[in-house]
Amino acid sequence: MNLNDSTEEAAFRSSVYDWLRKNAELWAPGEIPTSAADREDPSQIKAAQEWQAKKFDAGWACITWPKEFGGHGGTTMEDVIWQQEEAKFRVPPEIFTIGIGMAAPTIMHYGTEQQKEQWLPKCARGDEIWCQLFSEPSA
Repeated sequence: MNLNDSTEEAAFRSSVYDWLRKNAELWAPGEIPTSAADREDPSQIKAAQEWQAKKFDAGWACITWPKEFGGHGGTTMEDVIWQQEEAKFRVPPEIFTIGIGMAAPTIMHYGTEQQKEQWLPKCARGDEIWCQLFSEPSA
């Protein structure tokens, strides 16, 4: 199995790194990156929303989402590359997993055009934070 980037993937990786280098700070050598978010801390929530909006406005949010829904229109491998490169930088922890990773794909597949227009751009930009609620006993 060849795990090296293809020519196209290497070019994509370079573009990602260049944008991140201009918009975020690299972790210091030897520094241990932290990734846990305190979802009760308003300053962390605000920072995460600002970072998500910055990515969205530059066309880097939701790498595998179709462009018409506010995504980048990229491949799964490009999403992996984005995550690998973003991990090198001091950026706010991810707090949009439920919305971007679970709810939005369901809306993309099953939602009406009105629902897609209403919810997907807000989700992709980080304007709204979605959650998952459980009603099962002991859940």
